[in-house]
Amino acid sequence: MTMSIVPVDANGIDNIASGLTGFSDAAEDQLQQSMMTSLFIAGASQATKGRAAYLLLDDGSRMWVPNTLRCWLVDLKIVTQTYESFDPTDKLLIRVTASDGTSYIYRCGLNSWTASSFLTNFKYLTRHQLADQVSITLVPKGRATFVQVEYCEQGAFHRVQIPESEFTGEKLTYDSCLDIISYVNGTSQDNDGSPVVEAQVSAEEEPFEVPVEELDELLEDIRTPTRKRRKSAATAVEVPIA
Repeated sequence: MTMSIVPVDANGIDNIASGLTGFSDAAEDQLQQSMMTSLFIAGASQATKGRAAYLLLDDGSRMWVPNTLRCWLVDLKIVTQTYESFDPTDKLLIRVTASDGTSYIYRCGLNSWTASSFLTNFKYLTRHQLADQVSITLVPKGRATFVQVEYCEQGAFHRVQIPESEFTGEKLTYDSCLDIISYVNGTSQDNDGSPVVEAQVSAEEEPFEVPVEELDELLEDIRTPTRKRRKSAATAVEVPIA
């Protein structure tokens, strides 16, 4: 890295050094590492040979990567990216670990077809499938990029089956995104009616029946008042005083 000097006042007395040999800036290193491992999803073109995601290198150039990655899901989260001249934008970050141990972060707009496609696929994975290796394939269609997810079972990959009812032509709402993210991260608090949870919960035992005769006796005992037991009078004992 080439050293650069950035003045911080009009007189040039105070300056900030960047790229000075032997010195390191943890914030810059972390940002650089994050940018180099972030998979930015963009529309594919002939110039990219149909590839829809790229890594941003430290010199600002783009390295377009293949559309399919076999990996393990780590976590999902939403971050708000701010700009100087534009309104803030919510981004969906999907952290994964590739089969060689390298960590990557898929990055796309939360209000995008890509994010809705990602989350809809994850919605129909069981917890066991989410914990195992998956295959993520980016599928460019026009200006949009969709996602195809496959789960691993018995040594083979199988495509996630999404019900036709999900194909409404609309993107997921913000609340739906949060619900799916919570489910994937294993922190869902409201599992009522979830088919995944229902499959793991044992069936409720049938209530037992009480014979009519026993029930009548029980009711009779409740209605009949119980006599209070009197305390017997204590007998006084005189103790002779020596």
